[in-house]
Amino acid sequence: MAVPPSTVIIAVGDEVLSGHTQDTNSSFLAQRAFAAGYPVKRIEVVADSVDDVVDAVQRAVAQPEVARIAVCGGIGPTPDDRTFAAVARALNRDLEENPVALAHISGIVTRMYAAGWVTSEEVSEGNRRCAMVPVGGIVLVNRRGMAPPMAYEVGAHRWLFILPGVPRELTTIVDEEMIPRFFTGGTASSVSEVSYQSVPEAELYAPLRQLAAEFDDVVAGSYPQTEARRVVVRLRGLDRERVLLATARMLELDHRGELVDAWAPEKN
Repeated sequence: MAVPPSTVIIAVGDEVLSGHTQDTNSSFLAQRAFAAGYPVKRIEVVADSVDDVVDAVQRAVAQPEVARIAVCGGIGPTPDDRTFAAVARALNRDLEENPVALAHISGIVTRMYAAGWVTSEEVSEGNRRCAMVPVGGIVLVNRRGMAPPMAYEVGAHRWLFILPGVPRELTTIVDEEMIPRFFTGGTASSVSEVSYQSVPEAELYAPLRQLAAEFDDVVAGSYPQTEARRVVVRLRGLDRERVLLATARMLELDHRGELVDAWAPEKN
């Protein structure tokens, strides 16, 4: 089976590891990357530690099949925001005060001053710190916040992104900047779902094993929904016709199933 280029997500934050904050960013980005044809290979959650971020970034960069790397969180104005410094070290780049990032920050401060939200038009030391980014990046638009999202080419057709951890900022940047600009050209999977009502999951072992033997280019997984007393079998693959054939075969192997949905990816 052809292997599409993959994505690695690195979520940075002590608050995620402590359970104080739920990581909704990773699931959102995984959905968007899957639909664009860059399915997520791995999601890592690491502490606000330079060493931990460096290790995670270098692991991802070292895997040539990983075409997109998203490092999310830890780029704010306080001392515990260490992601820019960590990525700079991981990529063996210096930090610089990026003029595009600084102009964006300055513009927001000016508007905040005009609105009476801050007492000075001068960019504070903390906010200015947000403009210190690894050399050689592209500043992406963040119209919902101050921290500058960045994009770095880390190989032929390979990109690393540094994104703010604030969900309303990240989701907007992903939808408006990352996906349309950097996630084009992928081959998204087609997906189908078959529902088995009041069927024990263990009874699907044999048909799923047979399906795997006959369709090695289609991935099938069973997902129990306990409270609804239902098991959903989800099938996916790069060849839509093969996915549909595998779906029909699954219904033959265990006729108690009902086709719930089948869809093809949207074209980029």
